[in-house]
Amino acid sequence: MAILVMNQLFTMIILMLVGAILNKKKYLAANDAKELSVILVKVAVPANMIILLQRPYSHEIFVGFLKVCAGTLGVCFIITILFFIIGKWMKMTFSSTTLFACCGAYSNIIFMGQPLINALYGEKGLIFCVAVMFVSTLYLFTVCSILLSLGTDKMKDSAKVLKDSFLNLVFISGAIGFICFAKSILLPKIIRDALHFSANTTVCLSMIYIGFLLAEANLKEVMKDKQVYVFCFLSLIITPIIAKIFGGLFLNGMPLAVLVILMGTPAGALLPSFVESYGKSAKMASQYVFMSTLLSLITLPLVAEFLCKS
Repeated sequence: MAILVMNQLFTMIILMLVGAILNKKKYLAANDAKELSVILVKVAVPANMIILLQRPYSHEIFVGFLKVCAGTLGVCFIITILFFIIGKWMKMTFSSTTLFACCGAYSNIIFMGQPLINALYGEKGLIFCVAVMFVSTLYLFTVCSILLSLGTDKMKDSAKVLKDSFLNLVFISGAIGFICFAKSILLPKIIRDALHFSANTTVCLSMIYIGFLLAEANLKEVMKDKQVYVFCFLSLIITPIIAKIFGGLFLNGMPLAVLVILMGTPAGALLPSFVESYGKSAKMASQYVFMSTLLSLITLPLVAEFLCKS
């Protein structure tokens, strides 16, 4: 298992290097990279979520999908509480603690999780990846949104929170895909082909985007911050262990392995721009993303080898 993960990670590293080179050579500007993330979140990822669920209904997969959704929600709650407690223990300010907790709760499932699960388990594994992505996105726009806005003038009313949670393309596409799967609805071939072409860009664009972000970071500055290392330890080691223990109460086999691996991915690449909209430190979030992404190249093979064996 670890060898498969390492092989996939090396492929991803090559694509990340492309993004880093584009950054350093100024072939891709910061604004261009933001547009790249827009294409991913609003086109490639939604298309992927729909196309992965274009398959005949299976009661076993249906039950597994719902269980993985429940497992993801439970792990996100546990992790948020754990990070919050650790943040207060480290004497962080309330603002820094909520940032710490929310960054810990939202993993890089969209950009790193999908290609990894695809390499390990193929399309069947990606179905459960959709479940994790579906719930994580909902959690980000509800619980994390509320936490980040506490004590600020960025507090959203309940209508706005619900709108952001349920009227975003990741959630909508997941809902469409799930309904099509549950009702065995097969979209017309011309639409499926368009979705396939869009979905196939996900891995390449994701890795180039992450490589670009990594090239932007100040490595020396990040490596001096002990708080970042605590974050990485909790996010990359403790979180998948908790996912294994909690998810193991009602999951087994591939669904459990998918949950554990995805919960062991680094902090989500979209977090800096998300937390900035609440007046939080995008720089600190970027440091969490940067260092956890680098260290995940070491920890993910270990997670796969020791926590995902049947």
